[in-house]
Amino acid sequence: MKQVSTLIDRMLVDHRHGWSIGTFGAVGEFMRDEDEDVRFTSEGDVTSIVTARAGLRVKAVPGLQAVAFDTLSADGETWGQSVAFCLPQPENMEQHGVTAMGPDKDALREEDRAAQLFDLGVGRRLVRFCARTADAGLIAALKSMEGKELFGPEGGPVMAEVLRAQPHRIAISPVGRVEVYAPIPLPGGSSPEGPHTHLLPRMVASGLTHAANSPIPAGLQPVLQLHPRSPWRDALGRRVPFDAELDRLFDGILAEFGLPQDREIRQSVQQAVKAGVSPEAFEWPQTRRGRAEARIALRRIAREQEERVAPWRQRYDRMPEPDAEEEAALHA
Repeated sequence: MKQVSTLIDRMLVDHRHGWSIGTFGAVGEFMRDEDEDVRFTSEGDVTSIVTARAGLRVKAVPGLQAVAFDTLSADGETWGQSVAFCLPQPENMEQHGVTAMGPDKDALREEDRAAQLFDLGVGRRLVRFCARTADAGLIAALKSMEGKELFGPEGGPVMAEVLRAQPHRIAISPVGRVEVYAPIPLPGGSSPEGPHTHLLPRMVASGLTHAANSPIPAGLQPVLQLHPRSPWRDALGRRVPFDAELDRLFDGILAEFGLPQDREIRQSVQQAVKAGVSPEAFEWPQTRRGRAEARIALRRIAREQEERVAPWRQRYDRMPEPDAEEEAALHA
């Protein structure tokens, strides 16, 4: 528990890394710029960060587990990084329909605590996805939807009111909350740079608490996600020269919180390539996660300019991974 809390505290103060709370299709994301005005608050074991665009509150609770893993990028060369902070998944905690929760007394900013909070009913189990507003029209529309599905037949006019009123979006879990104040893009628009939310009906309908290709051990649910800055990309996802320092930083996190099976696959691939084993003679992993981890290992070796990896990559690392939309379709 202390190790998990130390990791959270260490990464919170580093502006390069992002955070999120949510479920598959309903997510609030927090990030900040290096030169952005920011207010840090620490009260006991609770840390809050507030900017003009968003806020984050985090508390490491008993039983919280960290699961660090790398992810396969579809560009054929790079990889990403993630840490899921998880709690045991309860058997029955589904949120059914829109629910009025009253004034948001736990809001990060004092001026928001009189506004009304509504659970939109799209979260899963330990995570709620909410809207907060002082707009009379939106409050009336959301109250008319109590107990009903937001994406049901009566939800269309309410979603139109949401776009008009531009409420704050609040993602809540047992470890804290993400509050996003940035505007919701209008139809045809794109998410703003920086903090934003995703509310995607098709993914929500899948019923998943997280993407099926995330290697979260069975029985656990992510209640907070850390998105370490990629050694390959900047905060906007643009390709940059490889940052070895960021890679070493995450390597240390993997060593402490990574999955043992990932570590075994990575080491076996590295040893086989450097020993000159033929790729045809290697027992390639049979699980989807195992194959992804093996491909990431090949990319790491290729970055070190190891020539013997070329036939391995030709044989095993050619097909892109399905994206999140395809994941939802596969599991809906």
